[in-house]
Amino acid sequence: MLARCGIDVPLRGKFCSPFRPDGTPSCERYGETIRDRSLDQSYDAIKVFAEHMGLSNSDAIRKLAAELPGRQPRPKPQIHKLTIPPLQYAICEAHEVAKLRGLSVEAIDFAGFMGTLGFAEIGGFHCWVLTDADKRLAEARRIDGKAFPAVGSLGERKAHTLRGSCKSWPLGMNPPGVKVPSGLPVWLVEGGPDYLAACDVLMHSGREFLPVSILGAGQRIHSDALPFFRSRDVLILGHPGEAGFKAINTWSNQLRDVGASAIPIQLQGGDLNDIIKTHGPKAVATQLNREFTNH
Repeated sequence: MLARCGIDVPLRGKFCSPFRPDGTPSCERYGETIRDRSLDQSYDAIKVFAEHMGLSNSDAIRKLAAELPGRQPRPKPQIHKLTIPPLQYAICEAHEVAKLRGLSVEAIDFAGFMGTLGFAEIGGFHCWVLTDADKRLAEARRIDGKAFPAVGSLGERKAHTLRGSCKSWPLGMNPPGVKVPSGLPVWLVEGGPDYLAACDVLMHSGREFLPVSILGAGQRIHSDALPFFRSRDVLILGHPGEAGFKAINTWSNQLRDVGASAIPIQLQGGDLNDIIKTHGPKAVATQLNREFTNH
């Protein structure tokens, strides 16, 4: 596969990645894979072909399968367009979400002002919904704090991502309610509750920044969204644990590759929402401002 793709790498020793800008050799052959230790990623034959052709793994498999005699690739699954119901906003609902998440009403109201938070009936439940002007994804959670029941192939879940959403798209990057100034720092968090928590930090910070969230530690930042972060300072607040560590490492490398100044911080003692519940938004804002400034 390496020969087919015109990729020449040594059998032994480290070498620069053939798939991304890599000033310091970070890759080596490991069995039947290329191991990129900087990104903690492995490339087998299919992944090599996918990266070389600019395809997803599933599309690479279909293309390779089509070359086998007597094999027909399965049809590409239908892409469902994201449909977001009309969102409403009421201060009484903001109070309910603030109480549920242990955050200030001002934080919830700020997200409503930004246009990234609204309320709607989703699957027969009254929910708070996060989305933005890009309309690339939307995530709903029940106002009563309970999980969505299992339905069809979906199991019980706290958050329901609306069908057709692109989960790798950064939420809050393009808020409908305001125009984001060029060069404004970004605080990048993981998940919907931490997005609201970041709004709470902002309300008590005295520092201007834009809260943005990736809805899942396993998601890479979508390549079409990366130019937005160019030349910005980006404070990355990752969750505790191995998944959180991998996420901030992946996002940091992606952001630095496009010229952003990535400042990774792995939170301890819980996610940002949990920490605010314990210590209050003002104390958390003071500590994070200090760490942001020291970097």
